[in-house]
Amino acid sequence: MPTPGTASNPLRVAIIGAGPTGFYAADHFLKQKDLAVEIDLFDKLP
Repeated sequence: MPTPGTASNPLRVAIIGAGPTGFYAADHFLKQKDLAVEIDLFDKLP
């Protein structure tokens, strides 16, 4: 099994809450240069 976070097997992250904290968490993951990540951001309001 490939290691999560590589280009062939990106780490999949779900963040609940699209407020400031959710965006800061997503930003933190995206700034990791050695980590391939796919982020889904969910909020209760459309």
